[in-house]
Amino acid sequence: MAITRHPAVHRRKQGKSWPRWIQAERRVAGVLKHLPMDRFIITNDVKFRYGNIDHLVIRDDGAIFLIETKSHVGRVTTDGKQLLLNGRPFQDNYLCQVNRTIRWLRRMARTMFRANPWFVTALVFPNAQVPIRRALKNVNVMDAKRLLDFIRAYVSEQYQPPF
Repeated sequence: MAITRHPAVHRRKQGKSWPRWIQAERRVAGVLKHLPMDRFIITNDVKFRYGNIDHLVIRDDGAIFLIETKSHVGRVTTDGKQLLLNGRPFQDNYLCQVNRTIRWLRRMARTMFRANPWFVTALVFPNAQVPIRRALKNVNVMDAKRLLDFIRAYVSEQYQPPF
């Protein structure tokens, strides 16, 4: 697994605006910069076999946060089964996407480290209103304003610090 920057970040032509998805990822990366470096490891745009992980944050107690950023504008809600954008289902199932990534990461961790870490997932919509206040299919859905408090305060029975 290599940690790299997206090539488009380096190729923007003068006078051109960033694509919305890059702006959203940069906004979340900017929020994550407010986490103290002596307590957190933060990586952005981690490439892997099936795509990339937008942000990976490791807390000093061993908690690992996988953060997927989406650039949609509007109001993100749920009907209890799926996410909705302005009252309609998304074209893609982002909850399944995040859970597939977690399954792949767990397989890699078992193979490489003989470990089965617990990953805390967050699906972040920095350009949308997100009134959702609970996890859906083990994925925490939020706007960028709530992300830092979520990472700092996260506690779960499933996550057990390694010491």
